[in-house]
Amino acid sequence: MKTIGQGFVVAFMAIMLASPSADAAPNAKPLYSSAAAKLKSQDTKGAIADYTKAIELDPTDTYAYLRRGIIKGTIGDTLGAMTDFTKVIEIDPKNAQGYSNRGVQKEQNGNFKDALVDYTKAIELNPKYALAYINRGNAKTKAWDFKGAIEDYTKALELNPKSTLAINNRATAKGLLGDKEGAIADYKKSAKLNDPDAKAWLKARALPLK
Repeated sequence: MKTIGQGFVVAFMAIMLASPSADAAPNAKPLYSSAAAKLKSQDTKGAIADYTKAIELDPTDTYAYLRRGIIKGTIGDTLGAMTDFTKVIEIDPKNAQGYSNRGVQKEQNGNFKDALVDYTKAIELNPKYALAYINRGNAKTKAWDFKGAIEDYTKALELNPKSTLAINNRATAKGLLGDKEGAIADYKKSAKLNDPDAKAWLKARALPLK
């Protein structure tokens, strides 16, 4: 299976880093704050340790599992991340973020088919989950289903019109489909929203920002 260029992969990673929305367990809030501070200072091991302590306090703490899984994914521990996201799903089968984040890890391993299943499940659970549409669009783009990807990015933009990530990735898919004008139009739209990547793309091709 061929893969998409580096610029697209960077955008994809940004999705994985998105913060989950979950109700924090009151007795673990100090650990959450400590983990956030450590993560800000690039102490990923310390942050993981704090979330692990939170899980020890409450083995059903899906927020801690989600956060720990996200960090593991960013440092390349795909198996650990997938295990944490699977645990979230076991605890809460209706947790859309667990499915979407697990799909990211499957996609990282080149398992686009199973990733698409997880993204689709996330969308079924939460039809307004814009990031899940972007993630599914990314997987479709990498699998060379550009039309399907464009549909997903467009849906994400209906939910969040100012998502430059969705706009840029849709531009990538349009370009790969051969729609040069459509790609340029999307990059200009993103540039108007002050996205640096879109501005750089247009500047590199001596194209106006408007």
